[in-house]
Amino acid sequence: MHHDDNLNEPLVSIALATYNGRTYLPELLASLEAQSWPNLEVVVSDDASTDGTPELLAAYAGRIPVRLVASGERVGIVRNFERALAACRGDYVALADQDDVWAPEKIADLMREVREAEQARGRATPALAFCDIELVDAKLCCVSTSLFDITAKSRRAERLRDFLLSNHVPGCAMLVNRATLERALPFPAGIVMHDWWLAMVVAAFGEIRHVAAPHLKYRQHDGNAVGASATNQRPTSAARGECSAAAAQRRGASRRRQIDGIADQIRLFARRFGAELPAHAREDMNAFSRGIENWRGAVEFVLISHTGESFLRALKMMRRLRKSVLSFGVEAHCPPFAQRLRRRRSAS
Repeated sequence: MHHDDNLNEPLVSIALATYNGRTYLPELLASLEAQSWPNLEVVVSDDASTDGTPELLAAYAGRIPVRLVASGERVGIVRNFERALAACRGDYVALADQDDVWAPEKIADLMREVREAEQARGRATPALAFCDIELVDAKLCCVSTSLFDITAKSRRAERLRDFLLSNHVPGCAMLVNRATLERALPFPAGIVMHDWWLAMVVAAFGEIRHVAAPHLKYRQHDGNAVGASATNQRPTSAARGECSAAAAQRRGASRRRQIDGIADQIRLFARRFGAELPAHAREDMNAFSRGIENWRGAVEFVLISHTGESFLRALKMMRRLRKSVLSFGVEAHCPPFAQRLRRRRSAS
């Protein structure tokens, strides 16, 4: 496609959150320039970088317009992405990480899937498409041809139940329509991750689609805000061998943070959307509540869901979550939880 054709296609905004990203940004911007989709804008929110990132972006003079919408105030990754997303003008929005490199067909392929979903269900329905992901090192050498092959994450995650224990779709691999942002924004204070929230919203209210091609080089390096380690890559032998009391303490604290984060994410989701949830999403929340109540429910939930965790780990997480269920605050907001918990209490 030629740049002259760009008015024939809808505008796709690329929401980019930056923080001290000057080292890798030129490679990302070059890969955005190379996109076959002709009508693009880049909307950048910077999280108080000190390495010249805003200056690099201000001086950028490529074929794609770049707007720096926020800079100077440190707000963290979730709010930084929220600022970028809120300023996007396009009817479709792709999220970008500052250190990745995109294949030229990434946006075109994701747009095809999202528009097909819209044609089938209407433009008022949230739609999300995500591509496969190649893991690379700092120098773009391949570590794995697919993130989904080396983690417990699933390409087939699409229902709300699949996203209740963990996220499967890194933001850098997703493209969403305007209806998604209208449902999802503003983000409630306290959510764990912006991309997980977006995936949960679309899983509950719309349609998630997967593109098999690995249209993204997902760079793993010491500066990652969220890397493959956060998506359940197995620990190295050195890490497994670390058996000091301090290491065990760290692992325990990390597990508790993870469980607390899941509880927060579900509590906030139920508070925002409880009564509005469609029947299939209510069923998924109900199955999750049964899973927290007893072992049989936990096994049933894990068997029907793509949890993003190994079977045994998912079961353990369900049992740990039981202690947090009363702090979810979902009873007032999500009728299936309320009815089930009342029945359990009256029976006991």
